[in-house]
Amino acid sequence: MPENAFPLAWYTSLGAVALLSLLLTAYELFKIFQRDFGRTLRNRYALILFLLNIGMALAVWWFVHRLLAIQPTILTTLVTGLTFPALLRSRFTIYRTIAPATRDGEQKSAVDEISLKMDEMYRNLQSACYKEIDLELARERAALNKQLREAFSAAQIAERLEDIIGNITIEEDRERLQEKLNSIQSVPDEARRHAQLANLLIQLSDRDELKRAIREGTLTPRP
Repeated sequence: MPENAFPLAWYTSLGAVALLSLLLTAYELFKIFQRDFGRTLRNRYALILFLLNIGMALAVWWFVHRLLAIQPTILTTLVTGLTFPALLRSRFTIYRTIAPATRDGEQKSAVDEISLKMDEMYRNLQSACYKEIDLELARERAALNKQLREAFSAAQIAERLEDIIGNITIEEDRERLQEKLNSIQSVPDEARRHAQLANLLIQLSDRDELKRAIREGTLTPRP
């Protein structure tokens, strides 16, 4: 049967699941925070999130390969390591069709209860970590935004944004960002417009380059 093809030793499978969970965590952080990914990795809550995902992935591995008595294989290892959050939400449906340990109704009910509680705990802890990471990044952006507004006028920031956006190669991104810039420029309140322009510049610029510009008092990039 396909699910029993390419069997693995339990310790090999367990180690692979831990590594795959790290890759999944890094991908999720990059998908959410993108340009702030490097700063995200230095956040203490990112470390907690990595440890949480490793722990939960290993718990799911134990649940699948020990409690449900599924033989560890390359396929089950890949599925467990890369999709363990989905396995929790689905109550291990993909495995319960082949697991000899879930044939009676009482055992199925126990699997449901355990998986749902594990999923609830995981989602709450994961959400808490994401919120703390986001808050810390927001505080950093707010401080940089204030420094930019104190150093440069709204017109200077808008001019720099026009230059950056005009040189973006991907047409879809260029048009989307130009539309966003135009929308900000139409904001009637000057202070709010200034703050939003600064935020957009932070999104599109390297932080170290912006800090240099603030120190030197010019947004003109070095040659």
